[in-house]
Amino acid sequence: MLSPVPLPPLSGRTAIVTAAGAGIGRAIAVEWSSRGGSVVVADLNADAARSTADEIGRVGGESTWTTVDVTDSEAMPGAVAAALESFGRIDALFNVAGASLPKRVDEMADSDWYRMIDINLTSVYRCSKHVIPELRRAGGGSIVNISSTAGILAENRCSAYSAAKGGVLLLTKNMAMDYAADGIRVNAVCPGSTMTPRIRDYLDRVPGHDSLLDDLCPMKRYAEPEEIARPAVFLASDEASYITGAVLAVDGGLTAGKHFAIFEDA
Repeated sequence: MLSPVPLPPLSGRTAIVTAAGAGIGRAIAVEWSSRGGSVVVADLNADAARSTADEIGRVGGESTWTTVDVTDSEAMPGAVAAALESFGRIDALFNVAGASLPKRVDEMADSDWYRMIDINLTSVYRCSKHVIPELRRAGGGSIVNISSTAGILAENRCSAYSAAKGGVLLLTKNMAMDYAADGIRVNAVCPGSTMTPRIRDYLDRVPGHDSLLDDLCPMKRYAEPEEIARPAVFLASDEASYITGAVLAVDGGLTAGKHFAIFEDA
């Protein structure tokens, strides 16, 4: 007798992905879907969210889309409701939304500081707060927070961004401790420089920096969004069932250590 065909690894699982209209968020939504899961595509930009959902649909995946402003405390319940209405459950949350602001502390207005903390750090609290009860109701699940290498190593003129992304790492560890008994795993991914539309736009506006990573990153290139999405989805899957509170740098070796050119000739 033939063995039954195995179901895709994430069949029957539903994930909410914030900032899923472009870049890393979009890649995570597509990757989750490609492995058989259903996706709530959440983004501030309705057209971008719809575009990601359409891309998933064209290859036979299941998704719905909704607009979510992660700085609005009233927005996330709508994404939760969309997930439950369309798929009946929530199994994972990917907190991807973020923004940077290249300013030193003395160059910032208070509003600059608070906005960076709100988008990059408070949003993780805000979105997780509304999803955790549904993960608990489902018998467990996973939260993956997208931080940054700037949360591990400081970057010049990124004080608020680095402070927020560093905060995401400790928030991740605290949540991992607090919800392990509920079967909820919480991990963080720290991407290195990734060729998202935002980075491409920055390189176009400030030409001459395409080779920036040659001196900073051992792999001497930018990541593609899909290279961040795959480990993020792994952390949310059963393949990572004993991993919680982890911080995974996906950065081409950027944070591995310092490179001293003089030692090459020693």
